[in-house]
Amino acid sequence: MKIESPALVLDQPHSLPQLEPVTIDEPGPNEVRVRMSISGVCHTDLTAVRDTTAARVPMVLGHEGAGIVEQVGELVTSVQPGDHVILSCRIPCGTCRRCLSGRQDLCETPLATAAPRIHRHNGAPLHLLGNVGAFCEYVILPSGGAIPIRRDMPLDKAALISCGVITGLSAALRTADIQPGDSVAVFGTGGVGLNVVQGARMKNAEMIIAVDLLESKLQLAREFGATHTVRADEVDPVQAILDLTRGRGVEHAFEVVGSPSLMEQALRTLGIGGMLVLVGGAPVDSTFSIHPRALLGKQQTIRGCNYGNSRPALDFPLFADWYMEGKLKLDELLTGEIQLEQLPTLYQSHNSPNGIRTVINFNE
Repeated sequence: MKIESPALVLDQPHSLPQLEPVTIDEPGPNEVRVRMSISGVCHTDLTAVRDTTAARVPMVLGHEGAGIVEQVGELVTSVQPGDHVILSCRIPCGTCRRCLSGRQDLCETPLATAAPRIHRHNGAPLHLLGNVGAFCEYVILPSGGAIPIRRDMPLDKAALISCGVITGLSAALRTADIQPGDSVAVFGTGGVGLNVVQGARMKNAEMIIAVDLLESKLQLAREFGATHTVRADEVDPVQAILDLTRGRGVEHAFEVVGSPSLMEQALRTLGIGGMLVLVGGAPVDSTFSIHPRALLGKQQTIRGCNYGNSRPALDFPLFADWYMEGKLKLDELLTGEIQLEQLPTLYQSHNSPNGIRTVINFNE
C-alpha cells in the first residue's frame, strides 16, 4: 500500500527547499520501508542547496536518522517489522572489486533502491540525498541500509550515530592510524569534530588539540577528551600547535570544516611522517595549495575520508553498545529539537541552527 507524507524537497540548486506532499511506494523485494523517528540536520543537508547538481533534483533532503521498520520486501531477512534501525547512506554492493577485497568502505557502486520509490503527486520521481531522503516521515532503502540495533537504545541518540558520529569517530578509529602517545590536532569542533576528539581519546593519543572560533565548542571538546584548545580568532593556530608540540608538529591533523584555508593551516601543523585527514565537506569546486617538496621531504600524507571509512553493519550496533555502556558520549551532541514543519526555516541564512546537532522529532 502506498503512503502519503510531507517531505522537504529541493527543486533547484541554489534555491530554498520547501515542504510538499509526496507518495511513498511499497518496498521492492530487497528493500525496507522505515517509519522515521528522528532525523538529524547535518551540515551536508544544509549545503546540499549549494552543491547539488541539476541532474540530482528534484531531491528529498536528509540522510541521517533512525526509525522503526514498518515493511520489508519478500527477500529481506536481515530485519523485520518492529526492528529499531539506524540508517546508513553508504550501502556497499558486496560485488565490486573493492568489496570483494574486503574494503567495503571503498565500494565503487553503493546501492540505491532498484527504482524510484518516492514521487510527487503528479507521479514525477524524486531523487534522495545520500540515497536516503530522511526529511520525510517514511524512507525506503535497500535492506543493507537499515542496520538493526538494540531496542533499549534511545532513538534520538541512535540517529546521531547515522552520520555525524560515525564519520568523526571512525575518522579517528579507522581512517587514521593513531598510536598511543601520538599528538592530534582537530580543526573544527562541531558534531563531527567532537567525535574525532572522542575517537582520538579512545586511541590513547597523548595530546589532543582542538581548534575552533567558539569557546562553547572548545569547552565541549575538553569534555570529549581534548587536552588543549586553541581559539583561532585570538592566536595563530599553526604557531600555537607548533608551540604546544615544542616544534615537532602533530602526527595527525584533521580538517573537519571543509575550508581550504583551514586545510592549508592543518597541513602546516604536521610533523615528520604526519597525516592530514580531510573530513569536512568542502564545496565541490574548492581547491587548496600544497608545497610538494615539503610534503616529500617530511614524508607526509594527505588522506580523504568519506563516512569515516566505517563499516556501518558492524559499527552502528557496536557504537550503540558503547553508548549504553557509558563509553561513548552522545547526550552532549543533541542541542536542539524541532518538528518537520519547522525545518524550512533552517535553510534561511539567519536561522542556521545553533549548538551541535538539531534533530527532527517525527513522534510529536
